[in-house]
Amino acid sequence: MRGCFDNYHTTTGRSVTMGDKGSVAMAGVGSVVLNVIVHGKTRKIKLEKVINVPMMGFNLMSLGMMEERCAEVSFMGGKTIIKMSDRVAACGTRNSGLYHLDMAPLSDIAAVASLQLWHERLGHVNVAGVKRMIKNKDIDGLKCSSMAVKDVCEPCVYEKAAMTPMPSAGGGRVTKRLQLVHSDLGGPKSEPSRGGALYFGTFTDDFSRWTDVVFLKKKSDLLSEYKKWLIKAQLHTGTKIKIVRFDNGGEYVSNAFKALHDENSTTHQTTVPDTPQQNGVSERLNQVLVEMARTMMRHKDVDQDLWADAIKTGVSIKNRVTSRALPVSKTPFELWTGDKPNISHMRVF
Repeated sequence: MRGCFDNYHTTTGRSVTMGDKGSVAMAGVGSVVLNVIVHGKTRKIKLEKVINVPMMGFNLMSLGMMEERCAEVSFMGGKTIIKMSDRVAACGTRNSGLYHLDMAPLSDIAAVASLQLWHERLGHVNVAGVKRMIKNKDIDGLKCSSMAVKDVCEPCVYEKAAMTPMPSAGGGRVTKRLQLVHSDLGGPKSEPSRGGALYFGTFTDDFSRWTDVVFLKKKSDLLSEYKKWLIKAQLHTGTKIKIVRFDNGGEYVSNAFKALHDENSTTHQTTVPDTPQQNGVSERLNQVLVEMARTMMRHKDVDQDLWADAIKTGVSIKNRVTSRALPVSKTPFELWTGDKPNISHMRVF
């Protein structure tokens, strides 16, 4: 038995511990409200003078501190009961050597957040777009408690410098999934990701604008990753890719790539050299993803080797929000899967 309760959730989503203030590097002291389950019923309990320790990987409750606060704690048969003033305040269950508080789901509570917090959870996407999604109820789980936002979002100012928009390639939109797929390669990055990647590649369906991202240690890895994505995408949709549009990068025009296109009866369109506008969907997408990643990383001042995690988060967000490139109130997730997305699980990167 270890003298702690592990992994309970707080309303703030921050790591907290109850213990000796002199023994930890803390960022502040406050209170935490927990939704606990006692005898099958949900009740709220409030912990006072809780120490916020951002660098801790777990949320812990100290038995010693509970004893100092006149709590009675008993253990038997893999269960624990915490009593205050002869009344059961909380219960816990043993798992992997630690006692976990019996907690009620907080997803619905945590999903209700201010517009500013949703702006940050959604990778600092345009505030007007978030307001529109809230008003139109375009996605599930987007519950807003306040429409207040900061006058200036510093990470957005620093990492979203205005750039001249790339002109549209023109032409009508396709009408089905996988009729046209765009792809582009980004990198090399100045620092490898924690997985050792220096490049990232995106595959975007033109009809739904659904995007998948892969991370590569070297450019030559793109072919094997594309083969895996091709199988997955065609199994999901039940149809074959008709046209793929890449730039003239050597990784896309190799004999192996050409042989794969011939094998799948896929038309391969390449752009004119030094004309990225002709592959505008992928070029704009990669620009947006890099901006989102930089903004999220700057917001929380995280290590630069987390760039791949930030880009993967950006892709997940991009697939679940509306876009001017799509029909009104539609998201890539819905057009690709047929289901409306639910974002109640999303938290700030």
